Amino acid sequence: MSNKEQAPGWLQAEEAIRAALQSRKNELFAAFEQGYIADMKHAWTDGYAAGSAAGKAEAKQEGISEGEFRGRKQGIIYAALNLLRDGMPPDKVAKIAELPELIIRKLASDNGIDVS
Repeated sequence: MSNKEQAPGWLQAEEAIRAALQSRKNELFAAFEQGYIADMKHAWTDGYAAGSAAGKAEAKQEGISEGEFRGRKQGIIYAALNLLRDGMPPDKVAKIAELPELIIRKLASDNGIDVS
């Protein structure tokens, strides 16, 4: 047998090996891709849940702080109005409430209290 007669057999074997390698490469890539996608979905879900929980906790704390601030503010205004209704001068109410006298006078006029 000459080299010419053997060459087609080697070429066929080489092509078969290349096809097998390419097939295996495709299988490995598909498995990697599926694993990667599953890992990314899992990481996204965990990250979203953690971020959502942290965001809710932060929002809750901000809401509590805002509510406390508003409550203190309303309490000061309520006390100032009661002092004005009892006849205390606006300058003393302003000092007690730690508010500018101008605001105390505006509160009085808005609520129909005469402070002249």
